Amino acid sequence: MTNTLRINHENRQIIMDRTFAKNASDTRSAEYQHLQKVKQDYPTFEVIRKQIRKKQGKESYKGLTYEFMRDYISTHEPEDTVNDMLAAFDEMLLISRCHSIRYPRIKEWFLKRYPHIETFNLNENDDSISA
Repeated sequence: MTNTLRINHENRQIIMDRTFAKNASDTRSAEYQHLQKVKQDYPTFEVIRKQIRKKQGKESYKGLTYEFMRDYISTHEPEDTVNDMLAAFDEMLLISRCHSIRYPRIKEWFLKRYPHIETFNLNENDDSISA
């Protein structure tokens, strides 16, 4: 992916992505020089940074880390299958380092195996629960 600077004639805007904006903050960079040239060409246009639209209602599982998943499997899986599940989880982690199985696929596998975790609020810090 390349750093981008777009012109929106309809809204009279010069739109830069996050990386371009960061690089353009260095006055010695090529991005800074390019931005100055475009501003010269379009002096009445507003310079803005592109904002990523967030999907409304998107499920977020902040705190659902690999470490959390491993601990959850260790403590909630029946004793006769815990080793098999941990081995499957470790295999997916190993594959994820060199192939296309990444966090979203591992998370999907985990949530299918433990669907009740979707209703469990991982963000909630409840002081009444003791460790």
